[in-house]
Amino acid sequence: MHQKLILEAFEKARKDEEMETGISMSNHKVSVRISDTLFSDYKCTFGDKSLRILFNEAKENNEKKVVIKQQIVINSLCKYLGYDNYIDFVENNVDLKKNNELPQEKQKNKKLGWLNGILKVVKNSKIAIILGITFLTLVIVFSFNKQRWMVWENNKYVEVKFDTEKYKVGQLKIYKEERIKFFKKIEPNCDVKYFEENGQARFWYGKNPNGKFEIFTSLGLHPQTGKTLKPISKYMIDKYFCVK
Repeated sequence: MHQKLILEAFEKARKDEEMETGISMSNHKVSVRISDTLFSDYKCTFGDKSLRILFNEAKENNEKKVVIKQQIVINSLCKYLGYDNYIDFVENNVDLKKNNELPQEKQKNKKLGWLNGILKVVKNSKIAIILGITFLTLVIVFSFNKQRWMVWENNKYVEVKFDTEKYKVGQLKIYKEERIKFFKKIEPNCDVKYFEENGQARFWYGKNPNGKFEIFTSLGLHPQTGKTLKPISKYMIDKYFCVK
């Protein structure tokens, strides 16, 4: 059922890493990258080992066997691939749409049956065109007014209004409360406590557009380059952040 979803997620992660590093990743590293991204971008916890099990099942071409039970994992993987949700994923994949009509789609089609009848009457008419343009305009205006946005300023994300004259489109990102609260850039020094008592990293690092290493308080993507941040290590601390 979810075979294509898993295979495409692994393909995307593998291509993204090869474009960034020029190195082909193992399935293990691909699954870790996907797992980290699901958590950082969508607050979805799904282990890399579980991803590898699903990937191995998907490669066997057994569609019925590849089933993801958690809806949040399904939708997060769809968003990772650039879709709004699983319905959007199915709608944009003809082979899936032919064999799968989702319950949500059946209910939606039933509710909108009367509307389809009206639309058939006015199809190809000037009224239909005018109504369509008006409706689309209202939807776009409503969506942008309702959606919250944020941009990266200095060392943190701040909430802003959607303003393409003040900000470049690439700077504007969809508002995420956890990014606002917990994602910050810090100035590294030898006094920073880089690890928990159990040895787990408390910070993540990555290069800025100028090639300089920077440290952040949460995992995720570098706010300027979009590349995945890596957990801090003693080697990086000694070489770049705490040079004695």
